[in-house]
Amino acid sequence: MVLYAMISRLSDGLPLSATTDHEPNRSVLESKKFAKILSKRASQYPDRCSLFTGSHWLHFISALGVCFTTMCEESYPTVLAFCFLKELQNEFITTYDGKRVANALRPYALIEFDNFIQKTKTRFNNTRTLSAKINLTEMNLEVKLRPPFQLTLDDLGFHNLKSSNGFALPQGNHFPVDSYKPNQGHNKQLMKLEWTGMLCIFLSLFCALINFARLVALINYLPTMLDDDPRIMAPYIMTFCLAAVANVYHSSLLIWFVRWRGFKNILAFFILSSSNMYLYVHHMRELWMIIFHILVTVCSTFEVYNRRVKVKLSDYTV
Repeated sequence: MVLYAMISRLSDGLPLSATTDHEPNRSVLESKKFAKILSKRASQYPDRCSLFTGSHWLHFISALGVCFTTMCEESYPTVLAFCFLKELQNEFITTYDGKRVANALRPYALIEFDNFIQKTKTRFNNTRTLSAKINLTEMNLEVKLRPPFQLTLDDLGFHNLKSSNGFALPQGNHFPVDSYKPNQGHNKQLMKLEWTGMLCIFLSLFCALINFARLVALINYLPTMLDDDPRIMAPYIMTFCLAAVANVYHSSLLIWFVRWRGFKNILAFFILSSSNMYLYVHHMRELWMIIFHILVTVCSTFEVYNRRVKVKLSDYTV
């Protein structure tokens, strides 16, 4: 059964409307808390996601600045849950324009939409009459072709729910009847690249190759130093090595999403800028080469800063 539904503003998570029926069951109340947390963070995730709380499934879709979240029993088919959300989305967008959503100042400013939510929920909970009106095969195929992004409670910052909330998390892969394969390894997500990002990656790797070539040249030069102490070259060798590694890591930040990405981006910028200035001051690199390396560093830093964690999918057709 569909137990709960909520509509919120995507930008700040402000609840606009929700089902108003009261449920005294403790597990339902716990899952509602997760639903509210999830709706506040929906902008960080793809436009179609699912989360298992340990006793219920939470599903949500987001489009046009609005997030639609529902809570279902564990056995309720995923395809019906997303069809339910799609109907709410179509009616809500038809009833309210974007200006009214943006101008909402208080929670549940559009609570009158609950009337439609209740009617739709009742219809979707009566599967006998619903199955005759909906092509379940077509919907199930759509969900399998583009499965919902699988979230975990760890993504919301909850790690020890068995002791704190009184219920245990499921073991292994535990999905509804029309189960789908979740996306794995989403702590490090490959990001979509435009041509500017590809160019910055190429230039960063090219700079790394130049630094590595200079490093090899200095190492090969050491045996020829008869009168001078070879140790005087150690700082320059370390600087070229550090710059080469920083260039490679900077290019990886353009591809992969990692934790503390903004801090690591600034750190890579600082290391590359300092290394190039050090080499210029000690006459190990010419001015035009310094300008080239600094420009590549600045462009790569700007490109990493403007990347988004996850690109929203443009269409939703369940």
